Amino acid sequence: MKEKNFKFKVNFAKLVKGMTDKQAGEFIKGVSDYVFYNKPLETKDEYLKGVYLYAKNELDTSERNSVNGKKGALILAEKKKRAQSVGIIVGRVVVEKTAIKGGGQIG
Repeated sequence: MKEKNFKFKVNFAKLVKGMTDKQAGEFIKGVSDYVFYNKPLETKDEYLKGVYLYAKNELDTSERNSVNGKKGALILAEKKKRAQSVGIIVGRVVVEKTAIKGGGQIG
């Protein structure tokens, strides 16, 4: 089973440096709860709410890009698989296998 993880971006680290220890702890716990348990941060600290929303947006964008990248990779793999079963790709031209195997002329 693949373990879930996330990238702690340098921008997050810069934000944490400007926080008190209490805010930093609350922020780290809030981000972790959001990523791993889909639980939003609940706080009365207005600064922390803003920083959290920024981090949440960055994490959501990263997750969307990852999902879309996987979809694109699957589509590309399927296209390559289909192309191999139909013929051989030479540059951008598909050459039928029967023409190559039969020794006939191509074109």
